[in-house]
Amino acid sequence: MNEQLVLDLSLKEALEKEDFFISPSNLDAVTLLGNTDRWASGVLLLVGPKGSGKTHLCTVWSKEQKAKHVKLEAVLPEIEKGLNHDLVCVEDIDIIEKAERQKKSKIEEGIFHLINSIGSRGGKLLISSRKMPNSLSFGLKDLVSRLQSFSSANIKDPDDSLVMALLLKYFNDRQIYIKHSNLDYIAARINRTYRSIYEFVNYLDHKSLALNTKVTRPFIDSALNKMEKTY
Repeated sequence: MNEQLVLDLSLKEALEKEDFFISPSNLDAVTLLGNTDRWASGVLLLVGPKGSGKTHLCTVWSKEQKAKHVKLEAVLPEIEKGLNHDLVCVEDIDIIEKAERQKKSKIEEGIFHLINSIGSRGGKLLISSRKMPNSLSFGLKDLVSRLQSFSSANIKDPDDSLVMALLLKYFNDRQIYIKHSNLDYIAARINRTYRSIYEFVNYLDHKSLALNTKVTRPFIDSALNKMEKTY
């Protein structure tokens, strides 16, 4: 069967507070996010794998706290321009590891200065990462040491209820109707990681559009087999 050309259209993901599903996997992180008085030195590291909801939580926290959301590569320039916000959010500091040496050094310097700046004003800083500080390969050792001294909130692997919620969210984001019985079927068989759940729905969406076919049980089986070989 010939596949149709599928345009790579960006998804409009639901990132409001009510769209985030709380389960035992993320309850501790959500609780600590809402209690900034418990953040050691005013800094919290939100740690979890890709797809675990870090961006969603950072977005909600930034909106509720009216915090300044600063992109990783923009931290040092913002500091040099006199960034004076008391509430700041920076996502995905683990990306620093992949930057070329000079850029990496500048980003690390920026994060270090930001920590000091926020601390001097008694502010709050939310940082997200896929890795714990002791697993990050940073050149600035003082930065690693500082990060290790802060509070951390870990998002665990998805439990049964969260697997179902993620499947439903990802299908809804793509406006794909799927029977509840098929959701149960997928949840019982899919590799239970955030990445595999996201990639499965993404693959199913792309293939169903390319082949112009409905999401049937045989089609789901084919996608599950494909993803099992991939992961």
